[in-house]
Amino acid sequence: MANHTRPEGPVAYKWLAMTTVAIGTFMATLDASIVNVSLPTIMRSLHTDLPTAQWVVSVYLLVITGLLLTVGRLADLVGRKPVFTAGLAIFSIGSLLCGLSGTVWLLISFRGVQAVGAAMIMANSPAIVTQAFPRAERGKALGMIGTVVAAGLTTGPALGGFLIAAWGWPLIFLINVPIGAIGIAVARAVLPRERRGTERHLDIPGAVMLLVSLVSLTLALNQGSERGWDSIYVRTLVLSFLLFGLLFLSRERRAVHPIIDLNLFRNRTFAAASASAFISFVAAFTVSFLMPFYLSQILGYAPRRMGLTLAAVPLTLAVIAPISGSLSDRIGSRVLGSVGLAVASIGLLLISRLGSDPASSAVILSLVVVGLGSAIFQPPNSSSIMGSAPPHMLGVAAGMLATMRNLGMVTGLAVSGAVYTSRRLFYAAELGQTQALVHAFRDAFVVAALICAVGVVISAMRGPAHPREQAR
Repeated sequence: MANHTRPEGPVAYKWLAMTTVAIGTFMATLDASIVNVSLPTIMRSLHTDLPTAQWVVSVYLLVITGLLLTVGRLADLVGRKPVFTAGLAIFSIGSLLCGLSGTVWLLISFRGVQAVGAAMIMANSPAIVTQAFPRAERGKALGMIGTVVAAGLTTGPALGGFLIAAWGWPLIFLINVPIGAIGIAVARAVLPRERRGTERHLDIPGAVMLLVSLVSLTLALNQGSERGWDSIYVRTLVLSFLLFGLLFLSRERRAVHPIIDLNLFRNRTFAAASASAFISFVAAFTVSFLMPFYLSQILGYAPRRMGLTLAAVPLTLAVIAPISGSLSDRIGSRVLGSVGLAVASIGLLLISRLGSDPASSAVILSLVVVGLGSAIFQPPNSSSIMGSAPPHMLGVAAGMLATMRNLGMVTGLAVSGAVYTSRRLFYAAELGQTQALVHAFRDAFVVAALICAVGVVISAMRGPAHPREQAR
């Protein structure tokens, strides 16, 4: 366990730590939302096609998902300050190299470098906040991080469009360099030095098995709808996921210094909160993936109007998340987690009933309900995961939280895409093209609502607060 040397005044320190984490979180979130907007411009500038350009986004997700748990464990062993600061530096260097890339394959390679730094930031941010704030304020603090995430997601598309129009796509990466430099300076000045014990063993073979397993799963989910779920390529990836996953679990049960202590999953709070986090992002990513198609192809929204409409979800999250987090500090996470998923499920059902000619207010209201459900659910659930892990495993807990988010997003993309595509083909035989799209859209959101409803049950199974969570 670590001993922490903090700046004078614990009240001042917790807000300084929050500021440090907010800089890194905002930078990583902003980058993700900006890059999605820039793909058409990158395709034209680097003379490439869409399948190749999509790897600019995909490689970032693959590397982050594969590394989160390992770098979280690394931070538990060597300290959060050096790993977090190194993550900011690697992310900034990767951003500089991305901005200077002259070919799409260089850009894809340097996005992988960026992703290594992003994983180190993401796997440490909740752990740093959890250590800095007392248990009675942990939900509020994590809710504020949710506001930072929402701010990055909301700002990214508008800022990206402005930067690309004024100076070209390289600036969307180069802008991270000064932000990263500020973050490094603040982290070095603010975060405490941690005196660790003699245990510095990172299970390298286990880390490799975990990396191969998670990357195989993420890639299979990402490529399944494009190449076909019965293709040899996708089947090989699934077999790789299962084989290396089983090898990893077998090794973890025997390892003296495991990447993940599997006993964590005997804690009902940790297990149920992790599973419900995964399910929540499976359902929520249906909105992120399908709503732009619905707004543009069915309702005919222009890009600007579409962006303003979709901002309803992150804006609602930004306002409500700190309130929900503060409330969870007083009443716990079980009720709020289950209520949040129930509200999100209702929002998904409202979206499924919009049809081909809804009022603008109905579209916005349904998105606000989804955002409200996410805002009620996420801070208490994150607090539950972080609070149920022992102090010396906060990095692993933070890595698990981020891994569930990423895997949930990729799974949501695969599930919603598969349902939408198959149902569109089914309805096209007897309905017109527009009505086939509307009905397929409806079915995809009904499935997402049902998945979210399963999450309500799982969230309710977490039981009362764990004694460790109550004490810390």
